[in-house]
Amino acid sequence: METTKANPRALNLEKIQQSKNKVTLGFKCNPEIKLTLANEAKQRGLTLSEYVENIIVNAVNEKLQTKNETEKLTEIIKEQKERIEFYENDLLKKIYNENKNITAQFKNANGELIKLKISSIYDTYTMIINSFRTIKND
Repeated sequence: METTKANPRALNLEKIQQSKNKVTLGFKCNPEIKLTLANEAKQRGLTLSEYVENIIVNAVNEKLQTKNETEKLTEIIKEQKERIEFYENDLLKKIYNENKNITAQFKNANGELIKLKISSIYDTYTMIINSFRTIKND
């Protein structure tokens, strides 16, 4: 029969979460790393502990900031994809493909005759949107 004993060195995360004071974080590293960190801390007028804490806090904050920026950029990309799908719909693509490389004429909102060579889907959109007219009921 095997019995399990509590590991006295295991992290008590619940106790750490409830702590209002700073807690100790220890780790092993190469002597060169410790000496480098100690020298950098000394140059900044900090203790080694303060300096390492600053490095870790800055890294965590940067990671959180990067995560937030990534989430914002992902949302922007999603919105842009929806806009592209709206503006570059199948009908607009069909009109473009049927008329590419020809010169179209249309009257703009000011009633001026415009000639436009259709060389991109944007030209098709420009032609359609600028020739739109409303009909006024008398």
